[in-house]
Amino acid sequence: MENNSISFTSKIRFVERHIYSIMDKKNFIDFAHSKPNILKADEFYSEEIRTCTGGGLVNPYHEAEGFHLWDDLTNKRNFPHLINSLFRFVKKPERGLLVGSKELEKSPYSIEQFDKFKKVFLERVKDVSIFQQHTFPCSETHYHYSLDSDTWTLCTRYKNEKELNYKSVRSLEALKKCFKYISIAKGDRLFIGRKEIFPSEAPEIFE
Repeated sequence: MENNSISFTSKIRFVERHIYSIMDKKNFIDFAHSKPNILKADEFYSEEIRTCTGGGLVNPYHEAEGFHLWDDLTNKRNFPHLINSLFRFVKKPERGLLVGSKELEKSPYSIEQFDKFKKVFLERVKDVSIFQQHTFPCSETHYHYSLDSDTWTLCTRYKNEKELNYKSVRSLEALKKCFKYISIAKGDRLFIGRKEIFPSEAPEIFE
């Protein structure tokens, strides 16, 4: 029998802050418990992911959801409920993305939370791109997802504690410095600005 299945790929693009700022964006996802922090939509975005865990689940060009979850005791206790919610909104996701966490004394659940999401995602989703653990104490990631183009746009900013101004990831070297672990899922395409980064340039981060 002929196999008519189509293998989709998601695009992941890192941009500088001013580019991210001028993008048209809708459907903001906040991490506060009083607001929706898991949202199914054709487009969504979230900002200031630091010690939190963020990302989304996608069936390309069909359905998608995003989330931004605070690394606190409430979400630690509610982890099974959060997982059920995620996989109820998008039941059989083909692709996913995870970003966030940071090792800070004042954020004792950050690494643990990310590791738990990573474990479940890798067990239940075929292809997941991962940007794990900001390495700079002063760092954060903003993201936007569009189902129409199946594109994740990320802005990761960082600085040393003594520096006044943040810098945005604008090179492969900077990207690798900003996260402890990076894994680009099979088929996903990575861009930094307008430049595509091919597996031959960084085989250690591509599956």
